[in-house]
Amino acid sequence: MTFNNEMTLYFVLSNGLDLGEMYKCPPNMTTPFYPRPIIGAYFLISGIILTIIYLPCFLVMLFSKCRAPSYQLMTLLAIFDLSALTVNSIITGALGIQGASFCHYPLFIYCAGAIGMGSWMGGCVICILMALDRCVEINPHFPFAFIFYKPVFRFTMLVVCGYWAFATFFTNPVIFNVQYMSWFFDPNIGKDSDLYHNIPHTLNNLFVSVISTPLYIYLCYHLICIFGYSTSMWMYKSKQQIIIQAVILCFFHATGAYIYVYMQFFPTPPWLIIIGQLAWQYSNGCVCLAYWTLNRTIRNSAIRMMLPKKIRKRFKLHMGIEEQIEAERNEGNNVVASTADTIMAHTAKVAPFLMETTM
Repeated sequence: MTFNNEMTLYFVLSNGLDLGEMYKCPPNMTTPFYPRPIIGAYFLISGIILTIIYLPCFLVMLFSKCRAPSYQLMTLLAIFDLSALTVNSIITGALGIQGASFCHYPLFIYCAGAIGMGSWMGGCVICILMALDRCVEINPHFPFAFIFYKPVFRFTMLVVCGYWAFATFFTNPVIFNVQYMSWFFDPNIGKDSDLYHNIPHTLNNLFVSVISTPLYIYLCYHLICIFGYSTSMWMYKSKQQIIIQAVILCFFHATGAYIYVYMQFFPTPPWLIIIGQLAWQYSNGCVCLAYWTLNRTIRNSAIRMMLPKKIRKRFKLHMGIEEQIEAERNEGNNVVASTADTIMAHTAKVAPFLMETTM
């Protein structure tokens, strides 16, 4: 496929929201509605739930004073994830329940597909950078450690944003297909499907699959084999959390990438297409689930942000060492409180968000 500027979102925006000839539905074409209420309801409800539980984590990271590279990557990833969940879950579910296809809402589906495309490709780069950051944490001599030096990292973030902009505005978008409850490049309006192949998307998916998998294997190998003999319970739990997060994130991204490349070029059974759609959904949604289950710092900060102190005290939800000390003092446990004060004195200079394992 040769690059066609008329197939991009940039062309549509610069031409008064007028879709190019490649995306104009024939006037004599009839497209019946094909409702998929059950699977549509699943994507809609699950997408809303994942978005609701992701938002507090995103706000915690956004307003955090920590500016470590890992937190900047996680914040940008949250933006991409929330955008992608809107497309691959909420919009997918709503269109599925109604049974609408491209020709029912061409401009809306076109723009949603462009946003979904940019969010996916931008998120892929972030996940690779997060894997590199983890490798640098366990091995300071890792070959790509220079990426996270402050001047270089600023340029890296600009490159990521530029890559997102390129994927969103200068490549052809994915288009919703209600029959398969998934997104393809071909809008199914009677033209040759080979004209719609998105080569940058294919290269992106192959790259993320080939690069991220060995990175996460390297990470797990070092945590298991190099640090596997640590007798520290804290080290054991931290290592376990990192491995679980790495395996989950790599699995969903690699699965979604492989399946979406395959189904753009080869006949694919409906069940495999649905698995690919679910993999895309949870490549974005699994991140917030990991924050709530494996990252105590973000979880506690989110609860502090959502629940007033009176409610936390009533249900004994002591978020952080300060509230734990206060609760113990109120109960008259001066000995434990004194010990906690000593611990706090030794850790006062440590940024709260650097004291926990981050994703």
